[in-house]
Formats: sequence, structure tokens, C-alpha cells
Amino acid sequence: MNYKNFLFCVFMSFSLFANAFQRQSSLALFYTADPEIMGVYVLESCEDSRFKIKIEKKAGEYLFLIYDRNKVISKGKVKKQKDDEILYLSFGKIGGMYDTDKIQIQNYGNSMNEFVHFVQCDEKYLTFIKSK
Repeated sequence: MNYKNFLFCVFMSFSLFANAFQRQSSLALFYTADPEIMGVYVLESCEDSRFKIKIEKKAGEYLFLIYDRNKVISKGKVKKQKDDEILYLSFGKIGGMYDTDKIQIQNYGNSMNEFVHFVQCDEKYLTFIKSK
């Protein structure tokens, strides 16, 4: 192998490595990007959209307000946790899963773990949909 071929092979190997690394980095940025969770989420399936969750971002923190009609019934900081590509949100004692402009909350438990979040709603799983 002559010197020119050797340099060409080294250059091509480096170029392929750099391209692969660049693609991997851009994919990592795509997968680690946070979805935009700010907005108003409405529970349409219970008592004429009685309940809403509003998520705002102030000073780098996500805050929530839960409304029963026009009355605020709960407020605080939203806690976010990502596990196996699923984004979990906590609104105080209420936890939910976020998925593309929807928040799904388990409304009540069982005999071993009793709880009820929205007494007025009979569904076990409530889906709050982001309003446009």
C-alpha cells in the first residue's frame, strides 16, 4: 500500500466516524427533547368539561392549577419524571402520564390502595385533552 492510499483510507475512516458520531448526537438530541406540556387540559368526559388542568412555566419551573369550573381546587409545582420514554407528571398527590397533548390520570384505586381524585367522575382512567 502506498503512502497516498494509506492517507486516503485514514481520511475516509475518520470521515465515516465523524458522520456516524454526528448522526448519533442529533438522534440523542431528538429523543431527549422535552415535549411542550404548557397549556390547558380539559376533561371532556365528565360533567360537561367541569375539570381542567392548566400548566404554566415561570422562572424555569412548571406550575399547575386544577380547576373545578372556575374555582382553583389545587395548585403547585409540576414534577416530571421520564421512564422508558414515558413522561410522568405529578400534580401534588395526583399522578398522570403525558402522551402527545393528553394527560391520563388514574382516578381511583382498589381495596389495597384506596384513593379517589375526582369524586364526581365514575371512570377509572380520566383523559385530559389539551385545548387548542
